[in-house]
Amino acid sequence: MSMTQALSIAPSARKSADELLPPLWASELLSGSRTVHQTIDQTLFVTRASHRATLMSVRAVGAADLDEAAFERVTFQSYKLIRRALSTCPANIPVRFWNYIPSIHDAMDGDRDRYMVFNAGRFNAFCEWFGGSDQLSGRVATASGVGHAGRDLVIHCLAAPVAGKAIENPRQIPAFRYSKRYGPLPPCFARATVVNDLLPIGRSVLVAGTASIAGENTVHRNELTGQFRETLANLASLVSAAGVNGNPLAAFTEVRIYHPRKRDAAMILKLAAEAFPKAPRPQLMLADLCRSELLVEIEGVARLS
Repeated sequence: MSMTQALSIAPSARKSADELLPPLWASELLSGSRTVHQTIDQTLFVTRASHRATLMSVRAVGAADLDEAAFERVTFQSYKLIRRALSTCPANIPVRFWNYIPSIHDAMDGDRDRYMVFNAGRFNAFCEWFGGSDQLSGRVATASGVGHAGRDLVIHCLAAPVAGKAIENPRQIPAFRYSKRYGPLPPCFARATVVNDLLPIGRSVLVAGTASIAGENTVHRNELTGQFRETLANLASLVSAAGVNGNPLAAFTEVRIYHPRKRDAAMILKLAAEAFPKAPRPQLMLADLCRSELLVEIEGVARLS
């Protein structure tokens, strides 16, 4: 499959999280806005709400059928297309990405699985975007990256007119500084981003997909409640580092939870209701996580003030 065949763009109007949408709050932010069809190498569907935000969705059709070199290229090219398309929009600075990676754990070349190959394409795209690997700290946006059973690579980008402030978790190594245990080139995202005027609730923290990882190591392997508690500790540490006072988990107004096992859904909802008293609509999404031993990953939005 050539690059021209592989790259096409996903419509923004789909109906459920299982169809690889961004979370509800991001879609609602753009509700009522018109969809602009823009051609840059391929057609992109750009949803924008005046000068407040841009939500862009890219779908690389059949990406799971590509070999490792082509998959890395299609990831790189997808991010490059997003960058070029954003340059024409009033809100053109990324603050949040969602990445849906097909067959995320499939072995590719040597010791790399598909997630590691994706990371290489994304890392190189951001190095070109920001001017080198030494420029990534404080520049890259918050992101989540999970797997799905389909064949396409899907990337959503939420952009604002002004840059947010990147936040790292004191309990974790920044993802873009992971050791080569997790791939020759690391994941490339901020743990959170503070935005001022993007959301109706005011100054907010956009929190990346967060899991049971201390430093760079998985803890409580294959144990759901232990992983949930560790994830909560990471979320609390992260939003506290962003400046949230009081009970950090009570600051969350939106929560989305990824999990790979259907049987865990009821328990996860129970734990989420106890942990996030101000997030009235936790959204569950069945997904493979970036490490096969992980059982839960949580992202969301926290009110800062």
